[in-house]
Amino acid sequence: MAISLAVETQPPAFKLYLCIAITVFCWGYSPIGVHSALHSYTPQHIALLRFLIASVFLLLLVMKKGIQPLKWKDAPALAVLGFFSVTLHHLLINTGQQYVSAVASSILSQSIPLFTFIVSALLFKEQIRFKQWLCILLGLCGAVLVVSGDHGLDVPSPYSLLIVLAAISWAIYFNLYKKFALNYDALSMMCYIIWFGTIPLLFYSAQLSAEILHATWQANMSIVLLGIFPSAMAYVLWGYVLKNMPLTIASNFLYCSPIVAMSLAVVFLNEKPSIIVLLGGVIIVGSLVWMNWGNRRTIE
Repeated sequence: MAISLAVETQPPAFKLYLCIAITVFCWGYSPIGVHSALHSYTPQHIALLRFLIASVFLLLLVMKKGIQPLKWKDAPALAVLGFFSVTLHHLLINTGQQYVSAVASSILSQSIPLFTFIVSALLFKEQIRFKQWLCILLGLCGAVLVVSGDHGLDVPSPYSLLIVLAAISWAIYFNLYKKFALNYDALSMMCYIIWFGTIPLLFYSAQLSAEILHATWQANMSIVLLGIFPSAMAYVLWGYVLKNMPLTIASNFLYCSPIVAMSLAVVFLNEKPSIIVLLGGVIIVGSLVWMNWGNRRTIE
């Protein structure tokens, strides 16, 4: 296997924003694909299958592009990153999406930047200003509206909490990714994270072959698309973005994905999000915009 020894330099802003746009579209599709696959697969098998496909896709890619050798001293850190970004996040969000609409799930996932700030303060003692606390509280109020209005104004489903916990899992991953600062290029980094994160999912491999044989072609196609695009391609592109852009700026672009998810859900799933869900989404996005208003840094 070839070893890539190229030194990465600061990329142009256009390339970063193109990577962000592709990533947002891929992750906007993700809840749509999961909802389609849930007709034939369990949440655990969806997570396992999509990352088995992603792992094979990445293996084929590095056979052509090359990969930096794994430093075994980095293995624990990579395993932790894989656990929070792959194993835990997708088990939580897949289980929650059995009872939460694709649109609501995508909107709730946009609370990631809010929890990114909270995790930064709790784990790494970063200071959160009064304005940021107000924005966080406002965004959480929006999340409550989303889970309350997903199936008509009612008591929030406990399964909605799983989506929120999945967002917290990714917030932890984002912070640890920057904190560990492992010396790998974006492709190598994401390969190791995804491979380490897929290993615990093998625990759910029982009965997988029978489920594949009895699944509809639509569900199987959804799994393949989930494995290649939101899992493999988007993870690599996002890792590249995180290497070259401040975390607090990069994570805020993710709140564009509900627009993609909403459009796809209306077209392919015939979902009609309620006014309450849309209002909650607007409040979440508005809180993030307010939080970062006047504090944006440019990419040199």
